Amino acid sequence: MFKPQMKFQKVLFIILMILSGAVFVYSLGIMTDLYGLYQTQALGGVPGSQIFFDMQKYNHNMVLISIGLIIISCLPFIFASNTRRKYYIGNTVSTYIQAGAFVGAAVYLAVNALKFRAQFVNTVDFEFYKTVADAMNFMYTESTGYFLVGVLIAVLLLVGAGAAVYNLNWKTKLVKQEDAILKGEVR
Repeated sequence: MFKPQMKFQKVLFIILMILSGAVFVYSLGIMTDLYGLYQTQALGGVPGSQIFFDMQKYNHNMVLISIGLIIISCLPFIFASNTRRKYYIGNTVSTYIQAGAFVGAAVYLAVNALKFRAQFVNTVDFEFYKTVADAMNFMYTESTGYFLVGVLIAVLLLVGAGAAVYNLNWKTKLVKQEDAILKGEVR
């Protein structure tokens, strides 16, 4: 009765920890594609290169959020939610904390990734940027892939939050069924 659920929760909490690590890696690399725009500042800047500075606070916050997600993703291991057959208050609270943190991070990530993607596409003078980058051997890209990866990670965070709550509900249902069987209420 509990075996499929127990296997699911063991794998789930490992995946959620890996996902938290993916947010950290993403937050470390988000500014990489924009570094060429930063380099043009010494030459007066390319129109739209202000995005590099506008994204600094977002990047800083994403690093802090990702560290928080990693710490919060340790809660299921601290409270043994990944191996426990019956959940107690600590397990339930840690699940809701993790799910809430994942949803909050997903919303922040998606909203800002889409906002800065639009700013990048709409304000940067790519022709001039390409000319300056080629002349000065700066990094150049028109790709918005990194912003879209942020949206993908946000979706995965939402799925992860949903899976954690689903696991909690599944576990609660199984425990109630077991209690009913032990009390002789089910024949």
